[in-house]
Amino acid sequence: MEIAQRAKQEAGHANLKIYLAIACLLVLFAQMILASRRLSLTYDEPIYTAIGYADLTTGDMHWHAVIGHPPLANLLTAWPLLLEPTRPDATQTPGWGTNDSLGFSRALITQFESLERVTLITRLPMMWLTLLLATFVYRWARQAWGGMAGLLALALFAFDPHIVAHGQLNTTDMGVTAFGFVGCYALARYLHRPSLATYLGAGLGLGAAIASKTSGLLLVGVFGLVLFLFDCVGHVRDLRHIGVWLVKLVGLVSLALLVLWATCLFEIRPLTSGGFPIPAASYWEGLSYQRSNVTVGQTAFMAGRLVSGGHWGYFPLVLLVKTPLPVMIGLLAAIAWSLRRGIGSRWSGIPLIITPLAYLLVSIMIALNIGHRHLLPILPFLFVFIARMANDEWHFTPHALRITRYALLFWLAIGTLSVFPHYLAYFNELAGGPDNGYRYLADSSVDWGQEIKELKRYLDQRDVETVRLAAFSSLDPTLYGLHFEPLPPTVDAPITLTARFNPEPGLYAISAVPLQGVWLLDPDTYDWFRHREPVARVGHVIFIYQVSPGPTPSWVAQCTAPLPPLDADQVTAGFGRSNLRLAAFDCEQSWLYPAGKAGWTVLPGNDGPDDWTLERLAGVPLTFRQGELWSHPALTIYAQQELPAGATPPLTDARVAPSDWPLDKAVAEGAATTTPIGTAGPLTFLGYEIQNQSTAIELHTYWRVDNVPARPLSLMAHLLAADGTVVSVGDGLGVSIQTWRPGDVIVQRHHLNVSPDSTSGPYWAQTGAYWLDTMERWFIVVNGQVMGDSLLLTEVSR
Repeated sequence: MEIAQRAKQEAGHANLKIYLAIACLLVLFAQMILASRRLSLTYDEPIYTAIGYADLTTGDMHWHAVIGHPPLANLLTAWPLLLEPTRPDATQTPGWGTNDSLGFSRALITQFESLERVTLITRLPMMWLTLLLATFVYRWARQAWGGMAGLLALALFAFDPHIVAHGQLNTTDMGVTAFGFVGCYALARYLHRPSLATYLGAGLGLGAAIASKTSGLLLVGVFGLVLFLFDCVGHVRDLRHIGVWLVKLVGLVSLALLVLWATCLFEIRPLTSGGFPIPAASYWEGLSYQRSNVTVGQTAFMAGRLVSGGHWGYFPLVLLVKTPLPVMIGLLAAIAWSLRRGIGSRWSGIPLIITPLAYLLVSIMIALNIGHRHLLPILPFLFVFIARMANDEWHFTPHALRITRYALLFWLAIGTLSVFPHYLAYFNELAGGPDNGYRYLADSSVDWGQEIKELKRYLDQRDVETVRLAAFSSLDPTLYGLHFEPLPPTVDAPITLTARFNPEPGLYAISAVPLQGVWLLDPDTYDWFRHREPVARVGHVIFIYQVSPGPTPSWVAQCTAPLPPLDADQVTAGFGRSNLRLAAFDCEQSWLYPAGKAGWTVLPGNDGPDDWTLERLAGVPLTFRQGELWSHPALTIYAQQELPAGATPPLTDARVAPSDWPLDKAVAEGAATTTPIGTAGPLTFLGYEIQNQSTAIELHTYWRVDNVPARPLSLMAHLLAADGTVVSVGDGLGVSIQTWRPGDVIVQRHHLNVSPDSTSGPYWAQTGAYWLDTMERWFIVVNGQVMGDSLLLTEVSR
């Protein structure tokens, strides 16, 4: 009786686990199918759709030599198009017979009656493949660790945002992930209990992975290493073991190559004219394209900067900011558990650990850093590995451990469902969530063109008729009913953006990829927008900016140290204005505040502003930063809307006296006055500030331009000892008189160095102005009367 009751209880538990597993699969499918209907085609999907359709309808595989990927995933997702009532002729489509896969795919996909229907039916096969992969994840974990482990692995899989994101897309990533995992599972079962079925399964899985994506070739090395560790460790000197290992590996690779050839529709042709025909020639031809990607790489965005040629830290950063924290915690716990208790059964533990580690290490070493999706194949292995933390016997599991496990699963589920349907933009809490992911990564990790439909809904809800659009999409957004003005890199947009320093008023929608400068001729094209908060975010990755009319700027003042960064044509193109006043000044020794409150100050170089510059620009926002490029130098631009605080001198008192008076007399009897103080020249003295620095005394004198002189001049700065002798001279003028306009404010920076041999202080600072051609000092005029030709400012101690 007791035995029967226990059997009944165990059967009930088994049924419950089956029901829960089915529920996980249904939840996974619901997430994928519902999210898919909300998302537009990603950048790669039209290409894979068109090429898969061309493969099936023409039998010509040459496109795979162009895109560098094998055909299996494309064939699987494109076959539903054969049931469509309208079936275009691929050979008559513009772009056929060329290397323009993007142009061909755009032309072909628009020939079907419904883009919505094409999107859905070509994504469904990948969703089914994802569900199949889920069952194998469940099966491996269940067979390795028990029933509860199977459920835990399946739940982790079903609620992982990256699995959901890519499981619904018609791309190659889930293909290599699914077939690679199934092949590894079959290999593990073969190691556990060798049989022809499991051996064939391993070879066919390996072949399907290779035939889905070029990165599947990595599994050849993984399979060889797993077999070697399982069969040959301890028998390295035994030639019989080595021979058996080689025979097994050659057999698996032979099966894999047969699968590859079959998916290439048994293509046989020479690689070059007159060459020897080989099987799957298009595949081998495409490897050269992928080889350049792997070795040379592409420009990638990484934590605020663009990186060319790959960076070893890219994928560690990806894992850090994209992995859900509950998964990260579970993985660390599983690693600690394994270090303490071992990896479990060798047949399961070796492939379960070797495969993701090898995949990760190779990904780090290659130069192709364009997305988290390249790590997708390691995720199923991680879920099975983490699942060992679940114990099949409920009463053996500590209560606190069960609560922790359920809490982590709940955390994962809530975090994933909260980003529906924008799973592709998922980032964990360490990165600040999906709204901040664009600060760390770009491309397919964030913005893959998937939110065009969501943008259309956003604009329709607000009755917005048109928008200026910069989108990372391979399709023309008009296919989704958008009315817009295209900006780079949108289809049919000009290659550069006019008025990038001063965008025209209007509504802008800029997605994360162009915003961060990826896939643009000039990576700083949209830097003006980077310095502003958007009014809204669509799908976490399309930023909405409302550019409103502001004060009309009238000038551009450029620092000439060492050279002015923009010429007249570049100013007109960059600011979108042809009537701007161009002024120049040496920002290392002076500063110019042009007449007219609104304008732009342009500084050359990449270096940040020094203290002098910060003082001059106090309260003036930086609006554009441009790195050095082949077409332009590095610069920063500050937009002044009104006269900043730096244009107002802090000190305004002075004494006016003739320069031939002794210092004590000038101090005692000089006319005390306050600014503004007129002169007999074209400038009015406005005030000064003085900084007693460790190496020198720095004096800043402020002057207003009353009229433009015809003679050269200089601004005087002397440091006088107590006896009136000149201790230091800092005369100069860093603003050419040719650029002056009445109303300009000039701040001159005077360096007054005191020699150790000089008379000890205190000293007096003196200023004034004089004509350079005659060295004649200007008279100082107070209340209409000439009071002298020098201004005593203040006493300075050293």
